[in-house]
Amino acid sequence: MACIPYRNATRVALITAALGVPATLSAQKPVFKSGVDMVPLTVTVTDTKGKYVTGLSGPDFEVFEDGVQQDVAFFASDGVPLDVALLVDTSASMNQDLPLVKSAATGLVGRLRTTDRATVVNVKGSISIAQELTSDRHALAGAIQGLSAGGETAVYDGVYVILQQLERERRTAAQVRRQALVLLTDGIDTLSRVAFEDVLDAARRGNVSIYVVALKSAPAHTPRSRLPGEILRSDYALKSVTRESGGRLFEPKTAVDLPSIYSAIAEELFCQYDLGYMPLRVVGGGDFRRVVVRLRPQTKALARTRTGYIASSLRTAMAR
Repeated sequence: MACIPYRNATRVALITAALGVPATLSAQKPVFKSGVDMVPLTVTVTDTKGKYVTGLSGPDFEVFEDGVQQDVAFFASDGVPLDVALLVDTSASMNQDLPLVKSAATGLVGRLRTTDRATVVNVKGSISIAQELTSDRHALAGAIQGLSAGGETAVYDGVYVILQQLERERRTAAQVRRQALVLLTDGIDTLSRVAFEDVLDAARRGNVSIYVVALKSAPAHTPRSRLPGEILRSDYALKSVTRESGGRLFEPKTAVDLPSIYSAIAEELFCQYDLGYMPLRVVGGGDFRRVVVRLRPQTKALARTRTGYIASSLRTAMAR
């Protein structure tokens, strides 16, 4: 699915400590600067056939918070650098499919631009960072190839920890950077100390697009009414976190489909827009605020972004 231009527009941390994961993803010294209470949004735009639409400008977008239109204060399309966290379920059940997983993940890394960075996260009974955030493609590929399978699965722990760390990266970044999390898992969480509700809360607090590639843990022909309760709960959790974050859920029938899926994720990441607005209502209180992004009728396109945010402490740094 290729990006297509819009021809009529102008182109323009307690849990973390308990899990024993390092406090930062990057060894680089953070650059601090003054921030503002801005709500950042990563927006994917598609036409009626599902093809990505590029070439839009700020006035093409309308942003609503709890039904009230907001003024867009920040807009960017091409050239926004990307930070992507590659989380790989390496529990024992992944042993057979791991070679295909490695190939697919390496392919995604190979498509990153020179300004982009990635981190590789090993998710099994414990969470470990195989490679911290870097733009070094060889280091990333080496970390992916070094993954090995074994043990149980702590998916919720992995997603929660990395969301927290991406949040810290965003708050101390010297420039606006788009963030995404790509999780590959083939089973049910069996070992996490973090509850799904905490993962969903973390997803709502950040502006990280979450993509989940869920290999089927039950035969494709099994009626949904006969699926075990834990599988149904896992399906609900994965769908919820991708929907709330503005990402996508992929459910390949076999691991053979992984290279094309990772390629599709990479393509979407490079066809997105970044918007920001300062809420008209005072930020605070921790309430959840529903956000909707619409496009001018002339575009004949649809916008997908996170469903909202928790109004606690935004303090998002604007680009210089």
